[in-house]
Amino acid sequence: MNDSSVYAEARDTDIKVSPFVGMSVRELITTILVGAGAGLVATAITILMNKFVFAAVLCRPEAATDCTNAPMYSMIVGLVIGLIAGLVALAQLRVYRPLLIVVATVIALWGFQALVGGLAWYWALLVMMLLFGLSYGLFAWIARVRSFLLAAVIAVVLVVLVRLLLVA
Repeated sequence: MNDSSVYAEARDTDIKVSPFVGMSVRELITTILVGAGAGLVATAITILMNKFVFAAVLCRPEAATDCTNAPMYSMIVGLVIGLIAGLVALAQLRVYRPLLIVVATVIALWGFQALVGGLAWYWALLVMMLLFGLSYGLFAWIARVRSFLLAAVIAVVLVVLVRLLLVA
């Protein structure tokens, strides 16, 4: 057998690579549950920081004008802590591109705590858990695209669409 026939045979049996990284239903459900947990952490910390830290510090009589910023500051702290918790959990589960999932979720849901701030704390917690879970699932599904550039572009388009839907 000569070398050219070996190469021809190797070309005939080339393995086709899928444009997507595999993800089982169990992995998707686990990612959604991690997202719900991150939403729980972010919202609980937002509520607690607003009530016990920022409102106590910024809503004093001599600094009453700063009181309007207390919910925003607590939302930032809550989202950052929830972002870190979600990123660590996704990394431990070995989810593909966890940073893309977490960053896209935080950008898509940024400021949404202010919209659910008028709800009772348990409804706000439930709504944010659902939104974070669905967002983690959506962006985990998109992050499966092997081409990072294509996955990032699709994620940006979806972030813009989510922002438009949630703000409208």
